[in-house]
Amino acid sequence: MKKYTDAYALVCEMLCDAKDLEIDALKPEMLLRHIKLDSLDYVELMVLAKREFGFVLTSEMFIDSPDMTLSELCHLLVGENK
Repeated sequence: MKKYTDAYALVCEMLCDAKDLEIDALKPEMLLRHIKLDSLDYVELMVLAKREFGFVLTSEMFIDSPDMTLSELCHLLVGENK
């Protein structure tokens, strides 16, 4: 579970920086689309995934899963099924 916790913390930190949000504004069950990410935010997520977790996120993953939650994204990054 530590992997998930680390992934969640890193992703939230990136999103808070990118969207000028307070950390408590994000919840694991929040849909990514509700965070109002733009294309640059998605690219930053892709870079973070590759750099920190060795996981290749693609734009198709986001397009094919429009209701992906923050929690689902983090589980995906660490290779855990939720």
